[in-house]
Amino acid sequence: MLLKEQIRSIVKNQLALDLGCEASLLDAPENTVLEWRDLPGRRRYGEDAPFLELAVWNGVLKASCAAPLLPWAREFLTPRQAEWLFKFNSLKKIDAALAPFGYELGEAVRYFLPALPAAPAAPLQPVRWYEGAELEQFRGDCRWDGPLAFNPLFPDMLAVAALDGTGAPCAMAGVSRDGARLWQIGITVLPPYRGRGLAANLTALIRDELLSRDIVPFYGTAESHIISQNVAISAGFRPAFGYLYAQKIPPQLNQA
Repeated sequence: MLLKEQIRSIVKNQLALDLGCEASLLDAPENTVLEWRDLPGRRRYGEDAPFLELAVWNGVLKASCAAPLLPWAREFLTPRQAEWLFKFNSLKKIDAALAPFGYELGEAVRYFLPALPAAPAAPLQPVRWYEGAELEQFRGDCRWDGPLAFNPLFPDMLAVAALDGTGAPCAMAGVSRDGARLWQIGITVLPPYRGRGLAANLTALIRDELLSRDIVPFYGTAESHIISQNVAISAGFRPAFGYLYAQKIPPQLNQA
């Protein structure tokens, strides 16, 4: 079972790979902006190289970007107070700086990590676990798009479902292998079964299973998704770091 210090180390090392820097840089007390490097083992959510990646870790801003954006990013981001970076005024200025290069801001995401020590979770109702090839039965079933993405860049690894009276899944939590030892949780509860605590319960169950395998479960959601944030907290997770990234402007918008 992983300990709190081990979890922080695994996450820090993964963030360093994502940002293209040395892990020791994330321990530095000052904001840092550097040119992005493609390091083996980074998380991949698309085929293109990142244009801007930004993490708020330990209350400090760590950013990397493509070379054309670097002069602006260093001038604008380095003096910013990291805790206020996701305020609208700052986001608006970052978005405006990205636009001439054909990019815009993606989501501002709040990520949660397990709060340890934590009491083991027990199922609220019958559950079934699915792993590997067993997950294929849900491919194409849009009801479970939240926990299962079927994307080869971050493959689905494991899921646990709460079962209704007929033995069919009525809620499901799944994890994708985003990094070697950092797997992301997704959760969906079908509408008739919401409000019963199933989302938090399944999230806690899959948390325990991954920790027992020495894998770090993490949970991400939008800054405005309060219901999802409360699920994470109820499942024994706590806010750990913020993340912001740039994405290409869709062609139809870029031509407008």
